[in-house]
Amino acid sequence: MKKTIRIIVFFAVLLVSISAYTGKVIDAKEGYKIPSLTLIGNNTQINLNELKGKYVLLSFWASTDAISRVACNEYSAFAKNAESEEQFCFLSVNFDRSERLFREIVRRDNLNSKTQFNVQGDDAKKIKETFHLEDGYNTLLIDPIGRVIATNPSTETLTKILSL
Repeated sequence: MKKTIRIIVFFAVLLVSISAYTGKVIDAKEGYKIPSLTLIGNNTQINLNELKGKYVLLSFWASTDAISRVACNEYSAFAKNAESEEQFCFLSVNFDRSERLFREIVRRDNLNSKTQFNVQGDDAKKIKETFHLEDGYNTLLIDPIGRVIATNPSTETLTKILSL
């Protein structure tokens, strides 16, 4: 009986921890100011500074991290249905060591190749350090002035924020 209660308590604490983390909104005045970042891929070059004036959903993922890959798929589907490209932009940064694997996942998961960027080696290390990705991969919602306002936002949170 005690063992059953311990297991239930353990899963309750785990569930509360996960739900408290997902969709956590950061106060914009305390938000992390996004540094300059240029992404190159598929004959496209995008600099985050050029996207000021828009909400940017910046997703980091790898095929070895199932949670971040699933999240990338969900955010990509959300972005396909987003009404205004003038107000919103989705960018996804992949850290797979194999570009071939990356391209295959993009194809199989039916992701928009124009929003997907594979970064490797020293560039990947620099991005991980700059965006504090040492504890796993995250998705950041960046406001039009370039500050993080949400980490791992739910699609409901995105809909609410973007409907302003």
